[in-house]
Amino acid sequence: MKYKKLIISILVFLSVFLIYVFNNDQRMNYIALGDSLAAGQNPYGEINFGYTDYIANYLSRNNLLKFYTKGFAQSGDKTTDLLEAIQDNKTIQVDDKIINIKSSLRASNLVTISIGANDFIQSFNLANLKEDLKNLDLIQKVDEVLPKLDQTLKEIRKYAKNEVVVIGYYNPLPRLTSDLEEDLDKIFAYIDLQYQSICNKYKMTYLSTYDIFKNNDDYLPNPLDIHPNTKGYEAISRTIIDYLEKKVLN
Repeated sequence: MKYKKLIISILVFLSVFLIYVFNNDQRMNYIALGDSLAAGQNPYGEINFGYTDYIANYLSRNNLLKFYTKGFAQSGDKTTDLLEAIQDNKTIQVDDKIINIKSSLRASNLVTISIGANDFIQSFNLANLKEDLKNLDLIQKVDEVLPKLDQTLKEIRKYAKNEVVVIGYYNPLPRLTSDLEEDLDKIFAYIDLQYQSICNKYKMTYLSTYDIFKNNDDYLPNPLDIHPNTKGYEAISRTIIDYLEKKVLN
C-alpha cells in the first residue's frame, strides 16, 4: 500500500511537471511570409541570408527558437499570391516533413510579412523610371493595393493568433530617384500611415524601413536591382529584434 501511494505521488508529480514544462516553453515557432525580401534574395538574383534568417539566428542563440521556415516566401509574390497560398493551404517540405501554411500559422508564435512591393513595381518601367514616377498617380497606386493587403492580413489573422509583424517598404532605387526625394518622402509617409492603420485593425505590428535605407545607400549596391545586401537585411532584422526585445520577449 505504501509503495502504491509512492508510485501515485510520483506519477502526479511527473504529470504536473510535464504540464508546467509544456506550458512554460518560451521557444517560438517562427514563420516568415512574403516575397523575395522574406526569402532573402540578394542584389544579384540569388536566395541567400536574409532578415528572417538573422531573426531566426538571434532567437536560436538565445534558446528561443523551436521552429523556423521561410519556405512559404516566394520571390515575385504579390499580395494576391500570398492570399491564394493561404486559401489553398499551400504545402512545403521542411527536412523530411510536409507542412501546410494554415497549420503552421496556427502553431506560430511569431510571423513576419514582407508583401506588396511587387504590386507597385510591376507598374514601373525601370528604363524610364523617372518619367513613370512623374506621370503615374502613385497615391492611386497605393490605394489600389490597400484593399488587397487588408484582405490578405485578415486571412492571416484567422490562423495566426499571436505576434504578427508587417515590414514596411524602402525606396528600392535611390540612385535613380535622388532628385525625386521630396516627392517620395510624401508617398512613403502615406504608405506608412495607411499600412499602420490596416495593421492596427488586425492587431498586428507595422515597422517602417524607409528611413533606414534612405540614410544608407550602401545597403542597395546594385543600382538596377531592388534587393539589399547582407548589411541591409541585417538592418531590417535589427529593427524587428529591437521591437521583439522591447514588446514581446521582456
